[in-house]
Amino acid sequence: MITNFYMPTRVVAGPGALGTIGTLARDLKMSRVLVVSDPVISRQPFHADALAALAEAGVAVSRFDECGIDARCSHIDDQGARVRREGIDGVVCVGGGSVMCTGKGIAIVATNNKPMRECTGVGRFDRKALPMIMVPTTAGSGSEVSQWTIVKDEERHLKLLGGGPLSFPDAAILDPVTLRSLPMRVAALPAVDALTHGVEAYLSGIASPLTDAVALAAVRLQFGSLRASINSDDERARADNLVASCMANIACGNARLGHGHALSLPLEGHLDLPHPYGVGVLLPHVTAFNLAVLPEKVKPLAEALEVETAGLTRAEIIEACAESIRALYADIGFPDRFTPDQLPRQRVREMAERAVPGLYAGIAAEGFDTASVTDDTVIACPSARKMTVRQAERMFESCLA
Repeated sequence: MITNFYMPTRVVAGPGALGTIGTLARDLKMSRVLVVSDPVISRQPFHADALAALAEAGVAVSRFDECGIDARCSHIDDQGARVRREGIDGVVCVGGGSVMCTGKGIAIVATNNKPMRECTGVGRFDRKALPMIMVPTTAGSGSEVSQWTIVKDEERHLKLLGGGPLSFPDAAILDPVTLRSLPMRVAALPAVDALTHGVEAYLSGIASPLTDAVALAAVRLQFGSLRASINSDDERARADNLVASCMANIACGNARLGHGHALSLPLEGHLDLPHPYGVGVLLPHVTAFNLAVLPEKVKPLAEALEVETAGLTRAEIIEACAESIRALYADIGFPDRFTPDQLPRQRVREMAERAVPGLYAGIAAEGFDTASVTDDTVIACPSARKMTVRQAERMFESCLA
C-alpha cells in the first residue's frame, strides 16, 4: 500500500503562544485581515489581546463576529464577497470548530469566486485559499490543522464537507489561555469530538503506520487528561487536550473519518443534532464494530483507552473498550444515548438510508435518491469494515434511550 502523509500547517503551542500572532501574520505577508469569531469569544480578553498584537504588527483588521453553532453557506458567501471587495489578504479565526470552518470557507470562496456549496466535495476548487491563521478556543474539532471545512446549507438542510490540499490553514496557535472562558461541562462536547477523530483515524481502512502512531498518541494523551480538563481547573490538562485534538485531526486528515461521522451527518442535516452528540453517542458502537475485523489493533487501542486487558479474550477487550468510553462519558457529563427528540424511532431507517453517500460526497449528496437503497447497500466510508444500511439501522436502534 502506498502511504501518503501530508500536513503543512505550522503549529505553535503552549502558554503564551497567542503572543506570536502578529509575527505569524507578518511572516505570511498579511497586511489586512478578516478576524472571524462569534459573539461570545469576541468579548473575551484573549480576543482583545490577539487584535492588539495584530495592530502592533501593523496589520489592519476587519471583523466578522456573527458565527453560530454551524458554519453556514450564507455567512461564508457574504463574507467572501466582502473580502474581495475590501482587498483583504488574510483570514484569522479565533473560535471553535464552527468559527474555523466559517473562516476556512471564506478563505476558499474569496479566491475562487464561487459559492461555498459549489466548492464542497473533494478538491472542487482550483485556487489556493487566502492565507489563514487559526486560534482554536475549544480542544475539539482540530480544524486548525485540517484541509476540510464542514458547512450547513440552510436551504437544503444538508451538512456538506469541502476541501483539499489548497485549503490547509497556514498556521495554528494552541494556547491554553483560550480555554479559560469555556464552561467545564460545555468543554466536554468538543473534547468528545476530538476523541472520535483519533479513534476513527486508527480504525480507518486507509490508515498507515504514520497515522496510527499519531492517532494512538492523541487518544492516549486525551484520554489521560480529559477528566481533569473538564472537571477541574487544570491548565496542564487543558494544554494537553489542545495538543491531543490537534494531533487527532492530523491523523484523521490523512486516514479520513469513519462510520461515526458518516452516520451522524444526516442527523445533523435533517434533525439539527449538534455534531458532537452525533459522533460521540455513536463512537462506542462504531469502535466495537470495526475492531471486530482488526485483531492486531485491539490491544493497542485498549491500552490507549486505559483498559486492563490481562486475562480477557479479544471479544471481551473490544467490549471493554466500548465500556471505557461510556465510563468516560459518565464522568464528564456526556450522554451515551440519543433521546427520542434527537432521533425519533420512526426516522431511524430514513437516517440510515440518507447516510449512504458518506461524509466525503459533498454536493453530490444533494441529488442522492434513496429509492434504490436496500438493506445490503453499503455506506460510503473509508472505515476498515464495510457497513450496510441494515447494520446502520441496527446501530442507530442500539443508540436509542
